[in-house]
Amino acid sequence: MSKHARKSQSVLLLVATLCLTVGLVGCKGNGDTPISTPGGNDGPTGNNVEEGPGNREALPPLTSEELDRILFDVNSDSRLQPVYFDYNSFDIRAGALDTLRVNAATIKKYPGRIIMVHGHCDERGTQDYNLALGEKRAQATRAHLINLGVSGDRIITVSHGKEQPAAAGHTEAAWAKNRRCEFGSGQL
Repeated sequence: MSKHARKSQSVLLLVATLCLTVGLVGCKGNGDTPISTPGGNDGPTGNNVEEGPGNREALPPLTSEELDRILFDVNSDSRLQPVYFDYNSFDIRAGALDTLRVNAATIKKYPGRIIMVHGHCDERGTQDYNLALGEKRAQATRAHLINLGVSGDRIITVSHGKEQPAAAGHTEAAWAKNRRCEFGSGQL
């Protein structure tokens, strides 16, 4: 497949994902609208559908801001943890499997929430190469979450390549922290 065809396919996938996101998320509102949680009655939207066994704990309705603090704030005990990768690889490390299992269980507690998987790389390599590698890392993470029972239509992927490092420096220790996937709000 040519570079132009891949780029066109990526653009079409992004447009389709955005359309799906708008359809699932709806209007953002003023932030005071409660997010659906298990046990709620959301009618035909399906937001109260449980995604797996053992997910029957009723949680109180949360605002979008409260849910963001739970899932993404670095000070939250329930924060979705990043997944790290080896150099020049998008294979899920054996050590990341437990992290993804915990993340999947947390995501399934909030079935109305769209999650973004942000793929990142270290500074080595070209911009185009790192954007492609970051996308492969995000897609591999998404695929593993789907295998763990998270609905695929709830997960959006994006690559930042080497543009948003977690650690400054030109050492293996810094690069290891930058080769990652992080999780964020599905609100674009």
